[in-house]
Amino acid sequence: MTNQSEPQGIFYAADLPLSWTALSRILPAQTEQWQHDTLALLRALAVIEAPFAETDKDVSSSAGKSMERLEAKLDLALSLMMQLARQQAELPAPHPVILRANSVEWVGASSPEPAQLILVSLHLSPRLPQALHIPATVTAVERLENGARVSANFTPLNQEAEEWLERTLFRFHRRSIQQSHSRQHGEN
Repeated sequence: MTNQSEPQGIFYAADLPLSWTALSRILPAQTEQWQHDTLALLRALAVIEAPFAETDKDVSSSAGKSMERLEAKLDLALSLMMQLARQQAELPAPHPVILRANSVEWVGASSPEPAQLILVSLHLSPRLPQALHIPATVTAVERLENGARVSANFTPLNQEAEEWLERTLFRFHRRSIQQSHSRQHGEN
């Protein structure tokens, strides 16, 4: 996405639904709510994306079978609820995004002004149509032919929200590396 060398460190690069809103200031209660929502979303995403737990093939108790059936029903109910929520959600247009634990960069048709305080709304997964809402300060705007490349640093997150964002990015980063290796080995 950048004209310079590839991004370094842990990051997630993808086309993601993203929007931004200008802020005049941030109230502490707003910040607390956004961080609480971010933390809840990142935890939910980790649960949704967790690999299905293999059950012990030797467990044949009726309680074990009942738990398997209950888990399958819950999985189906959650899947149907997520599908309904996705149908009802109006997602913003996807943009090329590079997400780091403390910053975001994207290319879009419209852009905020440098040094402007904004609220970034970013949808990380199509499996969960809820957006992360993180306040940020625009650090750079590079005008392009059909828009702009925007870089923004997040206002500091609380420690728990920052740790969960780092975990999520590490998981996504590791997955993209694995997919890249699989494509390389599959083509040879």
